[in-house]
Amino acid sequence: MSTVPSILLNLPPACDPAEPVLLAISGGRDSVALLHLLLDAGFKQLILCHLNHGLRGKESIDDAAFVRRLAKKHALKCEIETEDVAALAEKRRLSTETAAREARYAFLLRMAEKYDVWVVLLAHHADDQAETIVANLCRGSGLAGLAGMHAVQRMDSGLHLVRPLLHARRSEIDSYLKSKRCKYREDSSNTSPKHRRNRVRHEALPLLNDIFSRDVVPQVLRLGSLAEQDDDALQRQAMAFLIAEGRVQEDRSLVISPELLALHPAVSSRVIGTWLREAWELPGIDHDVIDAALGMLAPDGVAKVNLPGDKHLRRKAKRLWVE
Repeated sequence: MSTVPSILLNLPPACDPAEPVLLAISGGRDSVALLHLLLDAGFKQLILCHLNHGLRGKESIDDAAFVRRLAKKHALKCEIETEDVAALAEKRRLSTETAAREARYAFLLRMAEKYDVWVVLLAHHADDQAETIVANLCRGSGLAGLAGMHAVQRMDSGLHLVRPLLHARRSEIDSYLKSKRCKYREDSSNTSPKHRRNRVRHEALPLLNDIFSRDVVPQVLRLGSLAEQDDDALQRQAMAFLIAEGRVQEDRSLVISPELLALHPAVSSRVIGTWLREAWELPGIDHDVIDAALGMLAPDGVAKVNLPGDKHLRRKAKRLWVE
């Protein structure tokens, strides 16, 4: 099992074994494997962060107790909180999966602020990545979605999400756990067909393996890698355009110049999206919003488009701005 430890050796500089770092840990096989790999790599100041979603009754409570025992055994700091994810989902009209993800992120952000530690290690691995890419493909995602998860992801809050195992296969992680005789918790919901990701994992990918008579995960991961490269190249072109003098005015308006109109749609869409997200700090800028904004560039385009947060994008005198 040499491949997984070698991946850990390639952690970004922000992950110094001598410095404190947050570890999101569920108690399941992947996060427990990451914990032991980090300990093997010399990390001594891990802060274990566990959020009980309150979705599986006593099983969830036992998961939290297991994480607490792990922390005590290895003399590590431990933070455990409980969130009623079902109630949160109902209140915000979200899916349970989305509500759980938002609750976890809010929890990790609180821990980052409490300890002034802005690096969080997550245990996503290569098979998780393949599942994400396939799911995003079926949602009609662009290159950013096809790229899947990033090994290092900087959030707007300043939090850095780091995924050291993103190139490790689930089978490798299982072999490592077996060799170390590590105990971990089994999440019964991981086999439930109620969750779309489980069906991708247990039905869609095995069916694709059968159809193509091969393990398709490496090919899916290659697609993700190529999509990430292409998306990065296009995003760099968009940024280079935006930072050129005269493109964005002091009032943050975007000039509708001949140069903007001449851009390839793959670049102009990123110019608009980046401008809205960065200059105006607007969340929820999706493909529909960007397509509507691009339509405003046409001579007969509309002069107003609705934006998230009760904002509006307006066009006048060859400029775009938000109000």
